[in-house]
Amino acid sequence: MKSLLAFLTALTIPIMFLNMLGGLVSGIWLAILREWGAIGTGVILFFVSTGMIGILLMPSMIFMAPATLCAKKGKTLGLIFFGALGNIYTIVVLTAWCCGILFLFMKDATATSLIPRLIWSYGVATGPWAYIASRENRSGGGDAAAIGTFFAELAYLVIILLVIFTPLTFLGAIQVFGGFMAVGFLIQMTFALIYFKEVTLFAEQAGPAYPPQGVGSADP
Repeated sequence: MKSLLAFLTALTIPIMFLNMLGGLVSGIWLAILREWGAIGTGVILFFVSTGMIGILLMPSMIFMAPATLCAKKGKTLGLIFFGALGNIYTIVVLTAWCCGILFLFMKDATATSLIPRLIWSYGVATGPWAYIASRENRSGGGDAAAIGTFFAELAYLVIILLVIFTPLTFLGAIQVFGGFMAVGFLIQMTFALIYFKEVTLFAEQAGPAYPPQGVGSADP
């Protein structure tokens, strides 16, 4: 598990540089090409996307109450089941959001605007999720959202390369993205199970006054 974490940490370095510079470079590039529609759409989505995603994620809260109850009662299978349902719903929303943004910016792309539109759409698609993940981490929500966002960013970068170098269809992009998110989901659930076992063991050693806390998350 430590080797996996080290590998994922190494992959975050190029993603961090793209997150910092991608929007600026692609925005200037699109301005030079006079792609004002793409720029305006991205700016509008930047301001409204977090609220939109929050509304889309609200149904996942249905699974939070039973997951928390199972965690407090020490029912591992129930916790995993309801936590998995919540995460699966979030992954479906994340996949639909990112692939929808990709289609939105690619449908009017030309040979000259393809690359800047791809990079610009990456920031529009993944930026709100990165913000939600950072907000959850600051509030002590755990690493589940960060893991989901990381795999979404990685999947989007792979799709960008495939769009540039292969005749990737929209359905193919969904399949690639979904595959990456499935791997992220398995890692999320593995970490959640390990965390739950550690907390349960600590609770047993500390006594009944220390109930285990929930590990499910409504964010990616």
